[in-house]
Amino acid sequence: MSIQEVSDLMGISSYTLRYYEKIGLLSFVRRDAHGVRQFEPEDLLTLNTVRCLKETGMPLKEIKHYLTLIQEGMASA
Repeated sequence: MSIQEVSDLMGISSYTLRYYEKIGLLSFVRRDAHGVRQFEPEDLLTLNTVRCLKETGMPLKEIKHYLTLIQEGMASA
């Protein structure tokens, strides 16, 4: 799924998605041979978590830390 498709589906601007990637919130997004971002269904689940946490007022820095803890937990399972 392209960044524009994700933007339309999730109601989050392409600019914001690029910013989230830049600061490490979406470090998992893959790119194709041409460098175009390709979002997978799992990426959308994580992005939905980011959106929900942001709506509660959680700062992006804390969201990033939370996602890191989740990834570390999944790696140790």
